Amino acid sequence: MVVHTPEPAELKPESSDRLRAGSVGAAGITFFVIAAAAPLTCVIAITPLIIGFGAGISAPLIYLLIGAILLLFAVGYVAMSRRLPNPGALYAYIANGLGPTAGVGAAFVSILAYIASLVTLAAFFGYALSGLLETLIGISLPWYGCCLLAIGAAMALGHREISVGAKVLGILLIAEVSVLLVLAVVVLAQGGARGIEFSAFNPQGLAIAGVGVGLAFAYSSYIGFEQTAIYAEEAKSPHSVRRATFAAIILSSLFYAGITWIVILAFGSDAVVDIAGGSPGTLVFDSTSQYLGSTALTIMEMLVVTSSLATVVSFHNATSRYLYALGRERVLPFWLGRSHHRTQSPYRASILVGVVAASVLGAFALASVDPYLGVFTWGAAGSAVGFIALQAACSLAVLGYFRRRKNLENKWTAVVSPLLAFLGLAGILCLILVNFPLLLGVDVGMVAALVPLSFAAAAIAGVIYGVTLKRSSPAVWESVGAGVRPNDQ
Repeated sequence: MVVHTPEPAELKPESSDRLRAGSVGAAGITFFVIAAAAPLTCVIAITPLIIGFGAGISAPLIYLLIGAILLLFAVGYVAMSRRLPNPGALYAYIANGLGPTAGVGAAFVSILAYIASLVTLAAFFGYALSGLLETLIGISLPWYGCCLLAIGAAMALGHREISVGAKVLGILLIAEVSVLLVLAVVVLAQGGARGIEFSAFNPQGLAIAGVGVGLAFAYSSYIGFEQTAIYAEEAKSPHSVRRATFAAIILSSLFYAGITWIVILAFGSDAVVDIAGGSPGTLVFDSTSQYLGSTALTIMEMLVVTSSLATVVSFHNATSRYLYALGRERVLPFWLGRSHHRTQSPYRASILVGVVAASVLGAFALASVDPYLGVFTWGAAGSAVGFIALQAACSLAVLGYFRRRKNLENKWTAVVSPLLAFLGLAGILCLILVNFPLLLGVDVGMVAALVPLSFAAAAIAGVIYGVTLKRSSPAVWESVGAGVRPNDQ
C-alpha cells in the first residue's frame, strides 16, 4: 500500500505546533550528538573492555569499522532528513518507508530506548558526582539527589531555546576532549612505554575470537549520533543535518581510534591487554596519573561528571522531541505536541520526560539498586539493542521510501548504501545478542534475555496500537511520520 507522504513544502503546522526554525547550526547539532555519546566516559569505561576482553591491541580498528558502517547508514539517513524534517527522525522515516503501523512500532521502541538511555546516564552522573563530592570535600550526598540535579538542569535547558543548550554542551564537550588530547600529546612526546608503534592498525589483528565482543562494546560509544536528524526542523540550513551527521561520525571514529591507540602506547602493546583485563575501570585513570600527574587525574575525574551531565542534557532534549513529534501527530496526547509561545521549545514534553526519568530513578533508589553495576550496566546494554535495531529498520525504510520515488536520489544513496548498512547493522546486532550475557556480566540465559525481549514487547505493542489507530482514527494513522496534525493535511 502506498501511503501519501507530503513533501516539505506541504508540512505547515501552526506556529504553536512548531519548534523554532533557524535556532541551531551544524556545529551546534554536532555538539549535541557527540556530547550524547560522552566521549570521555566511553574512553574510560568502554575502551578498556574492548582491549581487555575483545579485540586486544586491534581495538582502534574496531572503532574505524563501526564508523564505516555508520557512514553507510548516514548516506540514506540524511537523504531522508532533507525531505522529512521531523523531530521524530527514526520513527518518522520508518513510517514513511515501511508504513504508518511500522512507524508506530518504531516510535514505541524509540521512546523506550531514549528513556532507558536518559535514566542510565542520569544514574551514572549521580554515581560519579556522589563519589567525587565525597572524595574532594567529604560530603556524602545520595546518588539519587545528584541525579535530580542533572534532571533539573536538563529540564531548565529544555525550556529555553535550543541554542542555549548547544552552547552549554559545546563548553562541556571541549573540556572533556581537551584533557584526553593533552594526554595524547604527552604520551607521544615521551614515546609511550615501548616507543611509537603502529601494530594496532594491522588488519590481521581483527582475525581473533574476541572481535565480536569488541564490536558490541564499541557500538555503544556511538549511541546518540542519529540525533542529528531530530533537530532538522530547528536547523539553520537544510545542509546542517547532513554536515553534522557526517562530522559526528567521522570525528568520533577518529577520536576514539586515536585515543585508544594512545592508551595502548601508554602501557605498551605487549602489556596493555593483560592490564586492561585485570583492571579495566582504572586503565585510563592510571595512564593519566602516570603521564600527567595527580592534578590532571583530579581534573579528569571532575570532567567525567560534566561529561555525563552533557549526555543527560542531550538525551533529555532528544526524548522530549520524540514525544513532541508524536503529540503533534496525535499518536500520543495532543498537549505534548505544543511548543512554548516564546521560545518555541517542546516544553511540555520536556517536563514530562523529566518527571518520568526522576520517578524511574526514584524507584531504583528505593529498591536499593546500585546506580553503576545495576542501572548503568543494564541500561547501557539494553539501549544499544534498541538503537541498533531501529537503525537497521531505518535502513530498510530508506530502501522502501526511495523505491517509490526512483528519480529523487541516485542508486548509491537509494539502494546500495542502505542495503550495505542494513547488513552491517544486522550483523552487529546479532553479535550483541549473542554476547549479551557478557555485556551484562551475567550468565543466566533468561535474565540476559529480559532486556532484548522488552524492546520486542514495545515493538509489538506499538504495532498493535498502530493497527488500532488505522481502524479507529484513520486520519491520525495516515499522519504518522508526516510531521503535522491530522487535520493539517
